[in-house]
Amino acid sequence: MRRRRKDALASETTDIETRMNENMTGGALQTIIEADNEYRRRLFAVHEVDGTKRLMIYGVEFVYLYIIGICMAFLGWAVENIARMISYGIIDSRYHILPFISPYGIIVFAFHIVVGDIDDFTFFGHKVFKSRTVKSIILSNVITLALFCGLTFLGELAVGNMWDKCFGVQLWDYSSQPMHVTQYAGLIPSLGFGIGCYLLFRLIYTPVLGLVRRRMKYKVARWICLTLGIAIVLDTLRMMVCIMAFGEAPMIWSVCFR
Repeated sequence: MRRRRKDALASETTDIETRMNENMTGGALQTIIEADNEYRRRLFAVHEVDGTKRLMIYGVEFVYLYIIGICMAFLGWAVENIARMISYGIIDSRYHILPFISPYGIIVFAFHIVVGDIDDFTFFGHKVFKSRTVKSIILSNVITLALFCGLTFLGELAVGNMWDKCFGVQLWDYSSQPMHVTQYAGLIPSLGFGIGCYLLFRLIYTPVLGLVRRRMKYKVARWICLTLGIAIVLDTLRMMVCIMAFGEAPMIWSVCFR
């Protein structure tokens, strides 16, 4: 009889401890979730993970965004050469030594900061729509597409005219295309690059970023940024200095297939 009472008491004590542990675990988990959400609301934050302090931009490590930016810089270089190959039968260095055009890499950071999520438009960390509905998802996609096309048009217009007016250098020419606005911007290239960027971020960006964050070690990503990433920036600065000093953008190499 006494043994049964002891067993019952021990069982009751175990149940109480289990409930307490569950409550404590739930509270700790909630704290972690709230802390993570806080990092996601801040443009820049330092988050300690596995004993390493990581610079975060709205909840994503800076170095992983930089890795995707490097991939975008290469993709931009390749797309420009594909377009030139189709139009003129020529591929070239695009004024760079390395096969990367850094302004394309900046698109990744701009997208992450300004848009956040194509299906749930987030402007500088603030959700535009209070709730996620079919209507909000459609509007988010329309806004994102319009933003890509509009910024492509304005960006090319501003950058092309800046180099032309300030240093007398003509980096590209859309004059032969219909519906162009000056030689540096036009409806066709703006729609082409805008729709291309939209599809890229709609279909590829999120799963690739997730894959990189899961598979690539943080230290590896950091070293790539400190080596190849810095080399790409220095290559772009070299091109800019050459334009400002000599009044022309040097074409390192060019191959004509016609």
